[in-house]
Amino acid sequence: MASTEKRGGRLGFKSALLILIGVAFLVGYFLGGNQDKSRRTVAVTTDNKPEEHKETDTIWTCAMHPQIRLPKSGQCPLCFMDLIPVTAGGSESRVAAVSLRQITLTPQARKLAEVNVEPVVRRSVGIETRMVGKVDYDETRQGYITAWMGGRIDKLYVDYTGSVVVKGQPVASIYSPELLTAQAELIQAVRSIKDLEKSGLARVKDTVKQTELAAREKLRLLGFTQKQIDEVLLRGTPSDHITLYTPLSGVVIQKDVLEGMYVQTGTRIYTIADLSHVWVVLEAYESDLPWIKLGQEVAFQTDAYPGEIFKGKTVYVDPLVTEKTRTVRVRLDAKNPSGRLKPGMFVRAVVENMKSEDKEQDLVIPASAPLITGKRAIVYVLMPGKEGTYEGREIVLGPRAGDYYIVKYGLSEGDLVVTKGNFKIDSAVQLMARPSMMNPVGTLLTVVKQSTGGKPENDAESGDANAALEIPPPMVPRLIGLSSSYNHLKDVVETRDLQKARQAYKDFFNTLYAIDPTPLTGEAALVWKELTMLLRNDAMIGLDADTAGEAGRLFATLTEHYGPFHENFQIESLIRSKAVADSVPAEFKQQLGLVLESYYALQDALAGDDFQASKQAGEALGLAIKAMDMTLVKGDAQQTWRQALGLLNTGLSKVSEAKDIAGLRIGFEPISIGMTAAVKRLDAATKSPVFELSCPMAFNDKGAIWLQKDDEIRNPYFGAEMLDCGDVKWQVKAP
Repeated sequence: MASTEKRGGRLGFKSALLILIGVAFLVGYFLGGNQDKSRRTVAVTTDNKPEEHKETDTIWTCAMHPQIRLPKSGQCPLCFMDLIPVTAGGSESRVAAVSLRQITLTPQARKLAEVNVEPVVRRSVGIETRMVGKVDYDETRQGYITAWMGGRIDKLYVDYTGSVVVKGQPVASIYSPELLTAQAELIQAVRSIKDLEKSGLARVKDTVKQTELAAREKLRLLGFTQKQIDEVLLRGTPSDHITLYTPLSGVVIQKDVLEGMYVQTGTRIYTIADLSHVWVVLEAYESDLPWIKLGQEVAFQTDAYPGEIFKGKTVYVDPLVTEKTRTVRVRLDAKNPSGRLKPGMFVRAVVENMKSEDKEQDLVIPASAPLITGKRAIVYVLMPGKEGTYEGREIVLGPRAGDYYIVKYGLSEGDLVVTKGNFKIDSAVQLMARPSMMNPVGTLLTVVKQSTGGKPENDAESGDANAALEIPPPMVPRLIGLSSSYNHLKDVVETRDLQKARQAYKDFFNTLYAIDPTPLTGEAALVWKELTMLLRNDAMIGLDADTAGEAGRLFATLTEHYGPFHENFQIESLIRSKAVADSVPAEFKQQLGLVLESYYALQDALAGDDFQASKQAGEALGLAIKAMDMTLVKGDAQQTWRQALGLLNTGLSKVSEAKDIAGLRIGFEPISIGMTAAVKRLDAATKSPVFELSCPMAFNDKGAIWLQKDDEIRNPYFGAEMLDCGDVKWQVKAP
């Protein structure tokens, strides 16, 4: 009998475990159908074989707690709602499962749910971001006129708010006794210098000169201009009044004193603003922030000048969000030479045609496609060539652009995403206790526990850490490398160095992306697809972290997803196994390689149905095993060899007692299990590659494995009867 798979392929006839990842759900309950005996159901299976189910094969679950699954009706033990029936079966649509989030809807269910799909496309997206705000003073062009000394306001030359002033214009006259002393000091110092011109006392001249400079500086600090100081010297007598001049041009927006008032040093007299430039302060919603960039030109209008468009440049975006309005302040710098824009004016602004910075067009989906909860976005994709079958995916979204969302990661151009009926599909997936929008974890359990009850598939005594999950050997170093990348990311995040954290996220993403999962089958493949989807999304979001704190929070989310990944694929066991292999001396590996060559001779003889040659090969194998020096290995490596040796000796004993070829094949099974464990974990030295093959039909469909140095199937369990029955699971090691 020939294998149902192509020779050398990874999937063989009956080799994959049958996986039920879902049961039928009551479409009438969720999709608006009638809730009677003619309820429509939807079935999901992992196999294309027809399978009969009884109508009474029903479980009862809770709409709010889908993890509750009971054999009869009643109330939910958590919320006490009435349980609803879910029929396990239905053959209207049976499709091989490729995702834990997969579901197949019957034509009737799709019609009731009004499911509609649209393709993922690339297009230039633009959006008009509308904001409102008001005109305000430019704080960089605002100034105060203050009293530089204590005194009395005798005269205000600008006596009302709104007056326009020009730089250097006199604005007030102040009487101050302090001025008399300061002016007298300057006048006396200048006179002393003249009196000492003919004196030969240089030190005295220098002292008097320093006194003059100090007197000039004192008057400057009291508000005297150079012109006013010169007038004091020209006049020759001190004055008890000083005139204040405006230091900038603008409009008086506040007058704080009246004539006759006494003021102290630093008392504010006027506030002046230059309105040739103004600020326009706008309010932008959080969702619009991706479209607002510093330096971009923004058009705005005011009610005072209908139809007239003003323009300003974005100079500031507030780093904080106003919690009450959930908006962010955006500030424009606008020219106002004519003074038409007046502080306090209400304005409406529009940011137009803001496109992605990428040169190529953006990948977009309709805004109705994603189901968004917090930072998570889920879409349902119609699987190609499988009518009515949808796969849920978590994706990374960019900003919203009108009626579209930009997709940063998770979809490809041409994918058909559900744009209508997606919430109903998600509800059905939730009922199946699978990962969904409302139940992101689902019932994702350890594959070992689900598939094998925690025991290796081949033999509980094999000691092979990889047997339980059937991790393909080529993937082992990659998984160990991913663990190292995760630990590095953890260390970098703790340093709170944002740039290094972003790079570490990128390295983790690239390491994960480089792992080829195609050798995985069954539930391992489904769990791999689910968890790596989440981890890649986490890493992609981490690449864009704005702060070190955000990078840390995103790492916490990544860790939540890495935990199940680490457990399901037993990373610690893989690391320990590698450590064991690295501890094995080269001499022992050479001896194990010779044993493997003797094993190949036995395998070839059994495949050729040669009883005598098989007996002789068994004896040669026994001698090669006896020649092994166990003292060369220590610790875990020695324990691994002891476990493998126990299986080898058990098989050799059966081979020596065998009276026919069938007996030899019974003994060959434990030999193969022990040999496979030894080669994988102790790293035998070989000149040719080592392939692990399996035959699902051996020993009344129990299945069995064996090793070969090539991938040309030669079944030792059936020989000529079914020589090519089986499949290549994977290449255990390279030469």
